[in-house]
Amino acid sequence: MRTALLTTAAVLALTGTAAVGPATVGPATVGPATTPAAAPAPLHENLRTLTPPLGAALDAEVDPAADRLYVSSSDGSAHRLTVYDTATGAPVGDPVELPAPATVMALGAPGTLYLGLSTRIAVYDTASRTVTDHRLPVEGSVSLLAADPGQGRLYVGNQAARSVTVHDTGTGTVVGTPVVLPFHPAGLAVDTTSHTGYATYVGGAVENGSVVYRNILNAVDGTTGRLTGAVSLGTTALGSMGVTVDPTGRTGYVANLAAGTVSVVDLAALEVTGSLTVDGNPKALAYDPGTTTLYAARTGASSVAVVDPKAGTVTETITTGERPAALALDPAEHTLYTVAGGAVTQTVRRAPTPPEPTPTQEPTDPTPTDPTTHPAPSPTGASPTPTSTATSAAPPTPAPTSTSVSPTTTAPSPGQTPPPTDSPSPAATTGGTTGGINEGTAQGTAQGTGQGTRGLAATGSRTLPIALTAASLAALGGTALILTRRRAAQEGTVGTEGTEGTATTP
Repeated sequence: MRTALLTTAAVLALTGTAAVGPATVGPATVGPATTPAAAPAPLHENLRTLTPPLGAALDAEVDPAADRLYVSSSDGSAHRLTVYDTATGAPVGDPVELPAPATVMALGAPGTLYLGLSTRIAVYDTASRTVTDHRLPVEGSVSLLAADPGQGRLYVGNQAARSVTVHDTGTGTVVGTPVVLPFHPAGLAVDTTSHTGYATYVGGAVENGSVVYRNILNAVDGTTGRLTGAVSLGTTALGSMGVTVDPTGRTGYVANLAAGTVSVVDLAALEVTGSLTVDGNPKALAYDPGTTTLYAARTGASSVAVVDPKAGTVTETITTGERPAALALDPAEHTLYTVAGGAVTQTVRRAPTPPEPTPTQEPTDPTPTDPTTHPAPSPTGASPTPTSTATSAAPPTPAPTSTSVSPTTTAPSPGQTPPPTDSPSPAATTGGTTGGINEGTAQGTAQGTGQGTRGLAATGSRTLPIALTAASLAALGGTALILTRRRAAQEGTVGTEGTEGTATTP
């Protein structure tokens, strides 16, 4: 046994003092691979295509309050106005005959639809389904219409006269005098909050021997009919065309066809504040204030771009099959109507669906094996069997703490026989926290410390060599345990908590 103990001491001498093995951890629990979140579904869906019974569609206007869509059409010889139910897409009544093709339309006060019939303006009464021709005479040709029902104003873009005229819809008279422009108006819209009309034009002029193009947005006061300001939008040819207004934010959007951009204009300051990239030659524009969405008809891409003005990006593309010529918007139902290829495409905007949460399992932190789990010595002298786990070959053992305790000799009482001792064997285990084992405490709690001490002493001559042999094959933590017992025996010490048990005579 002394040889075995010396061998153990030599091993510890080579590795330093009591070695402490690294914490043994089990394999990290890794959750299943997460699937990347799917791209959000498109918000816009083409609901149906409305084709006039005769001829090709020229323009469309929607009445949100009445759930009606008005489509003008012509086959060259016959001209009609067809009314549709916006909920079902079904025609309402028979088409109404028109005296001339209505190339442009504008919805005025409830029950009134203005029709641009080339050299004049007719009025369609939605209740009686009758047309009144020559309601507003125009000297020239009507190319653009925009209405402000709240103020009772109708803005007329005149291509031949190169002007914008404001009409009082109640009296049918001109407000002020026509605003004459250097070139014919290309786009027209109304800010119904400030009661101001906005008209664009593009044209070239020879300056210093070179042709220079001017793209201008003009502001026309609806109360006086006068030009109140203008803002330059660049110098590209085929520039500023369509225009639309966000009345809530006092922002104007102007499509620059050749440049492939949309200018953002502060209407209060009349200055350009930004530019949105929209390829495909944007022309006609429409803005939905409820969803803060801008729609741009791409004349070169046969589609409509859905633009997020705040992000400055095109978020979706609505296919139309043909080049879009005009747009009409129902802001109450967030529905877009696109005139393209002689028909009208009805596109609805769905409410965004919240994405379903993707179940994820975060990796579980590795749990170190409890270093205090060690086999307790058998009180009958049986050799302890090392315990193995699925994730650890041998539990780590912290370095033993050397506790200096003076030997204490307890004299037997008169008439009492001293207990038998085996001098080479340890008398007790060193203090409960030494080496991560508290054998004296464990045994003292269950059976009394004194009984545990005798059990350890009894193992000296029979099973200790076997324990030493097992320890030499295990991790250095087990070796440290044997050395601790040996030192305690040589110094005649007992466990810090086991001392009280030694004073108790079984």
